[in-house]
Amino acid sequence: MPLYNPDLFWHLSSGRWIWANGAIPRTDPFSFTHGGEAWFDFEWLFQVFVHAVNSVAGLWGLRFLKAALMGACWLPINGLLKDRDVPAPARALALAFWAAAMLPQSDLRPDLFSLLFFSVLLRRLAKGETSPRLAIPLFALWSNLHAGFVLGLALYAAKALACRLENKPLPKGLVLEAGLAALGTLLNPYGWRVWEVAVLHGAQGAVISRYVQEWGGLSLRAPLQWPLQAALALFIVVVWRRAAALPLFLALVALPLALATGLSVRFGAFFAASAAALVFAVETKPETRRASVGLALLTGLLACSLLRVPWTRPFADAYVARRAVEFVAREEPVFAGLRLFNTYEWGGYLGWRRPGAKVFGDGRYLFHGQLPETERALASAPAFTEFISRHRLDAVLIKNYPNRLPTKRRYKDGKENVFLRPWHLFLLPKERWALVYFDEQALLFIDRAKVPSTWLDAHEYRWLRPGDEDALADALSRDEVPRAAVEAEAARRAAESRPL
Repeated sequence: MPLYNPDLFWHLSSGRWIWANGAIPRTDPFSFTHGGEAWFDFEWLFQVFVHAVNSVAGLWGLRFLKAALMGACWLPINGLLKDRDVPAPARALALAFWAAAMLPQSDLRPDLFSLLFFSVLLRRLAKGETSPRLAIPLFALWSNLHAGFVLGLALYAAKALACRLENKPLPKGLVLEAGLAALGTLLNPYGWRVWEVAVLHGAQGAVISRYVQEWGGLSLRAPLQWPLQAALALFIVVVWRRAAALPLFLALVALPLALATGLSVRFGAFFAASAAALVFAVETKPETRRASVGLALLTGLLACSLLRVPWTRPFADAYVARRAVEFVAREEPVFAGLRLFNTYEWGGYLGWRRPGAKVFGDGRYLFHGQLPETERALASAPAFTEFISRHRLDAVLIKNYPNRLPTKRRYKDGKENVFLRPWHLFLLPKERWALVYFDEQALLFIDRAKVPSTWLDAHEYRWLRPGDEDALADALSRDEVPRAAVEAEAARRAAESRPL
């Protein structure tokens, strides 16, 4: 699959900043809402790495990096199954299961490094192996890449609990390795504060999951989750049927992760690893017909999920307002210095395409509080006006929501007509706000008083406004608006819609 995670771009911006400044950020350098506030960039090493790859090989290089990392993440699980003498046909099914469960998280993100280290550690502990001398370097590296090191430490607890329940001695050196691993997590630029960030993410999870799909639970409305849901169903069946044969350590890892995945898809990748190991540790001899049916179902689900994937591009822009951002970047002399509101998930790409410009917010933990705040602001015109005033906004880059509100028009002859008109006419009145760009994803408004009138004359859509087609057609039929101006705006809109 191509890259599609919008957070990739604020990671790239951070990597670019670190390379340029030769330092790790301590405060937020990218926004005007939290600029200068403390920011613990606990994924800085990942950001430096992807910025270096992007500088050399571009987005295609990052796409191939993602493929390589995902392949690396599978190898320890394949090795774990080999350790248990699982034959190749069952391991092939395990790979299909793993790929299906991985699909929602199959993008270039720091989580992949966490998954890789998690899977390596899962295999070692499943074999009863310990190596205290590796604990500090492994977890020091891990804590500079991603906060998923917390799940790595949980593996030691699961192994100790499994030994206790089975009345077996702990592997020699397990307690020492776990202690050194915890110590290793402190070897990062922020010390113990990375733990604070991990706890903060957990505390904010309930709020974030309401607004961000990948933080939410399972949903039938998300096609990319269908294969994961099928994998979970298969997992439940195997656990129910083969409970007595399940390796206890793998069960103590996979079962909590299955529950966590139901609450937040972010855990799906770690479920994929542990569940593939658990399920096919006991299903070692799949009957040929059953295996064929299982592979066919999983492959079909994967195919349905991937039908709309733009394979010929390195990056799929469904989750960033790419065209609107490119418009802002082209018109940078006008937008430079303006306080531009942006939708949460678009901030990363906006900041990456405008080096040095400040965004309203992006996908970092600093801005999770903006999600409910923005929702409340969109509830009414007075609330949105207060929101704009409080943040001193000069321009608004926002989603092209389909919402329309009924309005009544009375004609000179006394007749009346009701039109459904777009929400933005009420929240962003034309007297102050000029619409200067729109497409299927985004609307871009700018305060008339903040830009040169000559630029506004060339770029404003005075008549052609999304969602207002019925009212415009009525006005045209009555010769109330200049038809030539409408046609000129339509031609400009067509030109802006050409493929990038």
